[in-house]
Amino acid sequence: MGGFSNWAPVIAGAVQTGAEIANSRDQSRKAAKQINAERESQQQALAAEKAADDAKRARQLRAQQASLRARQGASGIAAGAVGSAEAVLSGAARNLLDVQDAANGAYARQSSVINRNAHYRRQSLLDTSRYNTLSQISSWFARRDN
Repeated sequence: MGGFSNWAPVIAGAVQTGAEIANSRDQSRKAAKQINAERESQQQALAAEKAADDAKRARQLRAQQASLRARQGASGIAAGAVGSAEAVLSGAARNLLDVQDAANGAYARQSSVINRNAHYRRQSLLDTSRYNTLSQISSWFARRDN
C-alpha cells in the first residue's frame, strides 16, 4: 500500500489539473460562441441599416424623377423633347447608382472590419486558452517533480 500512497497526490494533482483544463476549455468555447453571436448581431444590424438606406435612396430617386417629370410637363415640353427628358431621368438614376455603389462599398468595408475584429478576438481567445492549458500542464509537472 505504501506505493499507492506515494502516487495518490500525483494522481489527485493530475485529476485536478485535468478538471481545470476542461473548465478553461468550456469557458473558451462559451466566449467564442459569444464572439460569434456579437459578430452575427453586428452583421444583422449592418444589413438592416443597408436595407433602410437602399429604400431611402429608392424613394429619393422616385421623388426626384417625379419632380423632374412635373417640371418638364409644367414647362410645356413638347412630345418631341421626350428624348432629353429621358436623358435627364436616366442621369438621375445613374447618379443614384453611383451613390449606391459607394454606399455598398462602405458597407462591405464595415462588414469586413466586423469580421476581422471577430476573427482577431476569437484567435486571441484561442491563443490564451492554449497558453493557459500549457501553463497548467507545466505547473502540474513541476509540482509532480518536486
